[in-house]
Amino acid sequence: MKLVILNGASCSGKSTVIENLMKQKERYFHLSYDALKWQFSQYASGKYYDDLHKLRLAILRALCELKYNVITEAVHKASRQKHIDIAIEYGYEIVEINLDTDYETLLKRRDERAAARNRKEDLSKERFDSLFNAYQSEKNDEAITFKTDAQSVEEITEGILKLL
Repeated sequence: MKLVILNGASCSGKSTVIENLMKQKERYFHLSYDALKWQFSQYASGKYYDDLHKLRLAILRALCELKYNVITEAVHKASRQKHIDIAIEYGYEIVEINLDTDYETLLKRRDERAAARNRKEDLSKERFDSLFNAYQSEKNDEAITFKTDAQSVEEITEGILKLL
Protein backbone atom coordinates (compact mmCIF):
# COMPACT_ATOMS: atom_id res chain seq x y z
CA MET A 1 0.00 0.00 0.00
CA LYS A 2 1.14 3.53 -0.73
CA LEU A 3 0.60 7.02 0.58
CA VAL A 4 1.27 9.37 -2.32
CA ILE A 5 1.77 13.00 -1.32
CA LEU A 6 1.81 15.71 -3.96
CA ASN A 7 3.42 18.91 -2.76
CA GLY A 8 3.03 22.10 -4.72
CA ALA A 9 2.04 25.73 -4.65
CA SER A 10 -1.44 26.86 -5.56
CA CYS A 11 -2.04 26.41 -9.33
CA SER A 12 0.91 24.01 -9.70
CA GLY A 13 -1.30 21.29 -11.18
CA LYS A 14 -1.84 19.04 -8.15
CA SER A 15 -5.57 18.55 -8.73
CA THR A 16 -5.15 17.93 -12.45
CA VAL A 17 -2.41 15.35 -11.94
CA ILE A 18 -4.37 13.63 -9.16
CA GLU A 19 -7.47 13.51 -11.36
CA ASN A 20 -5.44 11.77 -14.09
CA LEU A 21 -3.91 9.30 -11.63
CA MET A 22 -7.32 8.45 -10.17
CA LYS A 23 -8.62 7.57 -13.64
CA GLN A 24 -5.80 5.08 -14.16
CA LYS A 25 -5.38 3.42 -10.77
CA GLU A 26 -7.66 1.08 -8.85
CA ARG A 27 -8.18 1.02 -5.10
CA TYR A 28 -6.89 4.56 -4.61
CA PHE A 29 -8.63 7.22 -2.54
CA HIS A 30 -8.03 10.94 -3.00
CA LEU A 31 -7.95 12.50 0.45
CA SER A 32 -8.65 16.08 -0.59
CA TYR A 33 -8.44 19.04 1.77
CA ASP A 34 -10.36 21.18 -0.73
CA ALA A 35 -13.21 18.68 -1.07
CA LEU A 36 -13.52 18.28 2.70
CA LYS A 37 -13.52 21.97 3.56
CA TRP A 38 -16.69 22.60 1.54
CA GLN A 39 -18.55 19.99 3.60
CA PHE A 40 -18.58 22.38 6.57
CA SER A 41 -21.53 24.75 6.79
CA GLN A 42 -20.63 28.39 6.26
CA TYR A 43 -17.04 27.51 5.44
CA ALA A 44 -14.59 30.41 5.51
CA SER A 45 -10.81 30.31 5.23
CA GLY A 46 -9.31 29.29 8.56
CA LYS A 47 -12.70 28.83 10.24
CA TYR A 48 -12.47 25.04 10.58
CA TYR A 49 -8.70 24.64 10.24
CA ASP A 50 -8.14 22.39 13.28
CA ASP A 51 -11.25 20.32 12.65
CA LEU A 52 -10.27 19.79 9.02
CA HIS A 53 -6.85 18.48 9.97
CA LYS A 54 -8.26 16.16 12.64
CA LEU A 55 -10.81 14.88 10.14
CA ARG A 56 -8.18 14.29 7.45
CA LEU A 57 -6.05 12.26 9.86
CA ALA A 58 -9.05 10.23 11.04
CA ILE A 59 -10.04 9.49 7.44
CA LEU A 60 -6.47 8.55 6.57
CA ARG A 61 -6.37 6.13 9.49
CA ALA A 62 -9.65 4.55 8.35
CA LEU A 63 -8.38 4.26 4.77
CA CYS A 64 -5.22 2.57 5.99
CA GLU A 65 -7.29 0.09 8.01
CA LEU A 66 -9.30 -0.61 4.83
CA LYS A 67 -6.03 -1.02 2.92
CA TYR A 68 -6.60 1.67 0.33
CA ASN A 69 -3.77 3.44 -1.41
CA VAL A 70 -4.12 7.14 -0.66
CA ILE A 71 -3.26 10.21 -2.72
CA THR A 72 -3.26 13.55 -0.98
CA GLU A 73 -1.76 16.99 -1.34
CA ALA A 74 0.29 18.90 1.19
CA VAL A 75 2.15 22.14 1.68
CA HIS A 76 3.12 22.27 5.34
CA LYS A 77 5.77 19.97 6.82
CA ALA A 78 3.97 19.37 10.11
CA SER A 79 0.74 18.23 8.45
CA ARG A 80 2.65 16.15 5.90
CA GLN A 81 4.61 14.43 8.67
CA LYS A 82 1.44 13.53 10.59
CA HIS A 83 0.11 11.82 7.45
CA ILE A 84 3.41 10.00 6.95
CA ASP A 85 3.49 8.84 10.58
CA ILE A 86 0.02 7.28 10.32
CA ALA A 87 0.82 5.60 7.00
CA ILE A 88 4.09 4.15 8.35
CA GLU A 89 2.20 2.82 11.37
CA TYR A 90 0.21 0.71 8.88
CA GLY A 91 3.25 -0.36 6.87
CA TYR A 92 2.62 1.93 3.93
CA GLU A 93 5.27 2.99 1.45
CA ILE A 94 5.57 6.77 1.17
CA VAL A 95 5.89 8.37 -2.27
CA GLU A 96 6.44 12.09 -2.04
CA ILE A 97 6.35 14.24 -5.15
CA ASN A 98 6.94 17.94 -5.71
CA LEU A 99 5.17 19.74 -8.53
CA ASP A 100 7.36 22.78 -9.13
CA THR A 101 6.46 25.74 -11.29
CA ASP A 102 8.00 29.18 -11.54
CA TYR A 103 6.13 31.99 -9.82
CA GLU A 104 5.16 33.88 -12.99
CA THR A 105 3.57 30.77 -14.52
CA LEU A 106 1.64 30.12 -11.31
CA LEU A 107 0.39 33.71 -11.26
CA LYS A 108 -0.73 33.42 -14.89
CA ARG A 109 -2.58 30.17 -14.11
CA ARG A 110 -4.26 31.83 -11.13
CA ASP A 111 -5.54 34.63 -13.34
CA GLU A 112 -6.69 32.18 -16.03
CA ARG A 113 -8.53 30.10 -13.43
CA ALA A 114 -10.33 33.18 -12.13
CA ALA A 115 -11.25 34.28 -15.67
CA ALA A 116 -12.57 30.82 -16.53
CA ARG A 117 -14.82 30.94 -13.49
CA ASN A 118 -15.86 34.50 -14.33
CA ARG A 119 -14.61 35.77 -10.98
CA LYS A 120 -12.33 38.58 -10.01
CA GLU A 121 -9.94 36.10 -8.39
CA ASP A 122 -10.09 32.84 -6.47
CA LEU A 123 -7.26 33.81 -4.14
CA SER A 124 -6.15 37.24 -3.11
CA LYS A 125 -2.64 38.09 -4.25
CA GLU A 126 -1.54 38.14 -0.60
CA ARG A 127 -2.95 34.66 0.08
CA PHE A 128 -1.49 33.35 -3.18
CA ASP A 129 1.95 34.70 -2.24
CA SER A 130 1.62 33.26 1.26
CA LEU A 131 0.86 29.78 -0.14
CA PHE A 132 3.70 30.05 -2.66
CA ASN A 133 6.18 31.06 0.05
CA ALA A 134 4.95 28.30 2.38
CA TYR A 135 5.51 25.71 -0.32
CA GLN A 136 8.98 27.06 -1.14
CA SER A 137 10.08 27.04 2.49
CA GLU A 138 8.46 23.74 3.50
CA LYS A 139 8.80 21.48 0.46
CA ASN A 140 10.82 18.31 0.75
CA ASP A 141 13.90 18.94 -1.38
CA GLU A 142 14.56 15.18 -1.45
CA ALA A 143 11.17 14.36 -3.00
CA ILE A 144 10.92 13.44 -6.66
CA THR A 145 10.25 16.66 -8.56
CA PHE A 146 8.36 17.31 -11.76
CA LYS A 147 8.29 20.73 -13.46
CA THR A 148 4.71 21.51 -14.45
CA ASP A 149 5.81 24.50 -16.50
CA ALA A 150 8.18 22.32 -18.57
CA GLN A 151 6.40 18.95 -18.73
CA SER A 152 2.88 18.13 -19.88
CA VAL A 153 0.31 16.73 -17.48
CA GLU A 154 0.47 13.48 -19.45
CA GLU A 155 4.26 13.25 -19.05
CA ILE A 156 4.01 13.94 -15.33
CA THR A 157 1.19 11.44 -14.87
CA GLU A 158 3.17 8.79 -16.75
CA GLY A 159 6.25 9.51 -14.64
CA ILE A 160 4.27 9.18 -11.41
CA LEU A 161 2.53 6.01 -12.59
CA LYS A 162 5.96 4.40 -12.99
CA LEU A 163 6.57 5.09 -9.29
CA LEU A 164 3.32 3.46 -8.24
